[in-house]
Amino acid sequence: MNRDGDIIKALGFVALYSAYLEEGIDIVMERLSVVKKITEGDRKLPTSKKISRCQSALSSLNSSELDPLIKLLVDAKKLLGWRNEVIHGRIYAGNDRGDNLKSGRAGVPDRQVTADELYDLAEALFSMQAAVPNIYYFATLRAISAKK
Repeated sequence: MNRDGDIIKALGFVALYSAYLEEGIDIVMERLSVVKKITEGDRKLPTSKKISRCQSALSSLNSSELDPLIKLLVDAKKLLGWRNEVIHGRIYAGNDRGDNLKSGRAGVPDRQVTADELYDLAEALFSMQAAVPNIYYFATLRAISAKK
């Protein structure tokens, strides 16, 4: 990723790669639907709730081979929380104090935000989005087969 100092472009990458990560979580949830039935309402849950459902279903498989995937989902939830902070906040750029992020939540102080921070987040989301649905695919299938 070309780090060109463009805070708006970096924020665009954050939005794009977080959408891909959310898709990966949806894939894992669908894969686990044979363990824990999902409804149309479940499919409309916020991603943090989907992650919790996936963690619960994975834990019910009682396979230590899946512990890294459960941890990966914990990390995904943290990254998406960081994404929420920058996407749902407001960035005021180019003033004399630098670029400021004003939270959309009451009581959260303003803080500086940089293009590098957003590129770091985008790169972490990019790595995570490829890992979530793929890395433990066969381990998940083995655990599901063993449960049947």
